[in-house]
Amino acid sequence: MHLMRSVRLLVYLCALVMMLLLGSCSSSAASQAKLPAERANYGSTPTSTVLATQPAKTAKDPIRLLIPSIGIDAFVEQVSVRPDGDLATPTQHPWQDVGWYNLGPHPGEPGSAVIDGHLDRPGGYPAVFWRLGETRVGDAVQVTDTAGGTLHFRVTRIAYYPPDQAPLQDIFGNPGGRYLNLITCAGDWIPSQHQTTLRLVVYTVLA
Repeated sequence: MHLMRSVRLLVYLCALVMMLLLGSCSSSAASQAKLPAERANYGSTPTSTVLATQPAKTAKDPIRLLIPSIGIDAFVEQVSVRPDGDLATPTQHPWQDVGWYNLGPHPGEPGSAVIDGHLDRPGGYPAVFWRLGETRVGDAVQVTDTAGGTLHFRVTRIAYYPPDQAPLQDIFGNPGGRYLNLITCAGDWIPSQHQTTLRLVVYTVLA
């Protein structure tokens, strides 16, 4: 059991290292313009191609993410890692849904569960995490699972990191509690690198 958890965590961290260090934000009109929050897409262009191996669905699987303070009420899709090493993003409704990384912990389990989402869409129109940077410490975050239960989290920290300076262990591998971390892109768009200068992470803890 411990070996399986170690392997699962290793795969999880490697995938996220690839995502953060290589960058996977795509361009849009909004991200190239200097808007107040420097909005940029999170993740590469949506694709339905993910790794074939997927965990079986369980009653703990998250199906809805709610952040009342910023008006987010989004369906949660399960995402994995694409063959190119990037963290996948939602495919059913890429701009409205968020993606839970299903090789990591479920929300509410020990460790750091991770949910990602786009900030904007082609043409510069808002996507699901457009207002994520407006969250404040103490804000409520709720996750509903397939069994109908609701988990309540509380925002503890909001941080911006350059892709190569993000504290990966803190974001993705912290075993000291039951966390849910929300990720999207931020900062200026770098056309030559096809990514933005920053990653936004909203840290939450199970209340």
